[in-house]
Amino acid sequence: MSSQINAGILRVCLSTMIFASLWLTTSSSVFAQQNRGAIVQAERVEKMTLPNFTQIGGSVVAGDPFFITASLTAKIVMKDWQIGDPVKAGDIIAKQDTFVIEHQLQIHRSELEATENEIASLNENLKYEKSLLSLTQEQLVLLDRRAEFAKKLAQSNAISFENSENAQIALNAAQQQLVNRNKIQSDLKYSLKQLIVTEERLRLQIKKLEQDLSDATLKSPVDGQIISLFSEKIGFARQGDMIASIRTDEGYGVELDLPVKYLPFINSESQLRARSLSGENFMLSLRAILPEENRRTASRLTKLIFDGEVLSSIRANGAQINVLVPSTEVQELLVIPQDAVVPVAGGHVVFVFDNGIAKRQAVRLGSAIDERIIVNSGLQAGELVITRGNEGLDDGAAVKQGKIPKRDVPNMSNDTSQAEKAEEIPTELADDAKKWLLKWQSSRGEQSGRLELSSKASLYNDKPVLVTRKNDTVYFDTELVLPFGIVTLSFELVSTPNSMNGTVILSGLPNGREVQMDVIGTAN
Repeated sequence: MSSQINAGILRVCLSTMIFASLWLTTSSSVFAQQNRGAIVQAERVEKMTLPNFTQIGGSVVAGDPFFITASLTAKIVMKDWQIGDPVKAGDIIAKQDTFVIEHQLQIHRSELEATENEIASLNENLKYEKSLLSLTQEQLVLLDRRAEFAKKLAQSNAISFENSENAQIALNAAQQQLVNRNKIQSDLKYSLKQLIVTEERLRLQIKKLEQDLSDATLKSPVDGQIISLFSEKIGFARQGDMIASIRTDEGYGVELDLPVKYLPFINSESQLRARSLSGENFMLSLRAILPEENRRTASRLTKLIFDGEVLSSIRANGAQINVLVPSTEVQELLVIPQDAVVPVAGGHVVFVFDNGIAKRQAVRLGSAIDERIIVNSGLQAGELVITRGNEGLDDGAAVKQGKIPKRDVPNMSNDTSQAEKAEEIPTELADDAKKWLLKWQSSRGEQSGRLELSSKASLYNDKPVLVTRKNDTVYFDTELVLPFGIVTLSFELVSTPNSMNGTVILSGLPNGREVQMDVIGTAN
């Protein structure tokens, strides 16, 4: 009996020891997992009141180019231009042979000079005729008085009737001479008018030839870029032949085929978001929806204009872009940062931060809006989604949310504590910028980074960093995204003219570990 009691006690003790061992193992595993959690950053799923959007491909349409055409039918010599060259207004594109124009110009100028001389001669003759006419008129007055007096004398038989007739004949002769003088003066005036018309015509012809002579030097009318050129370096062009076409930076627009079902959600005041294939965002405004429908695609050609300057990356005729078009009425939608989305085969997933555990969640996405993206299914408002450190996470991995602690560095006032307030990081390098190549050994082999230091700003791997200098020592921190999370690289480097050596501390590792490594820097 006692042996059975002892055996029971022994079994209870063994069971207790085994349970305690399992509990300690499990607890230590949980605690270790929590301590080893990778540091990540997360943001909440938010609600936004806006219409849902659909992405429609569109194309950039350039404004009509400016054409340079041959002004003459003549030989042409092209200048040293190539398609794609930028030009300024007034740049000479080509020159046409002007021998015929110059010859005609000389002839017309000679004719004009002769006409001007004839006009001057006629004016002198007209002055002479006017003088003769004045004398004739005076003589006519005297002869008229004489004839009248002779007539009275003849009636009183003081003179013979024959003498009276002679006086009348002299008066008639003077009247005839007056008529002739008037006719000559009229002829002179008519000839003068004809010569004046000829002079005006010659002046117009000369002006036209001078303009043709100037137009024979073909110049660019605008600032722009050459998109086509005359095929021959030296050749023959007929009047009106296209010599070059130049496209300017003005007149760009967008065309897209808008499905009819989306027409109710767009109005004349609509502003539409768009994105280039390189990822740049910009805004468009509706200009017109043409009243012609494509029966095959049930869409209408829509014209859009740019709000603001056209991006250089899409300043090309036919450049492809994506336009976000409202596809529903305004409604409440869920949005998350685009950084939370991880592409996978067959769709997209996000990692939900759930009490220190990263849970993989498949989502169905809508359109991107600025830095956020619409979530149609898979998430609920208020959930935390991991936005940084999610690239290499596994489902169920232990994670910790928060900012990575950065070490304190001395500032210029010898205070060893960093300022609490955030400092704006300058981005524009000064002319005294110097490049350094930093190298160090880690568990993953040799690592390297590019550092550019200047008096205004500094860059590490082309990203701005805030650098603190103390004597010859340089301090700066930068974040690094690794598969298990986000870590901080804290550099402390002593600089000389040709070297920059020191240490780098890798912090934010799982289990709160820090690793210090030696850094060798060389001027690049």
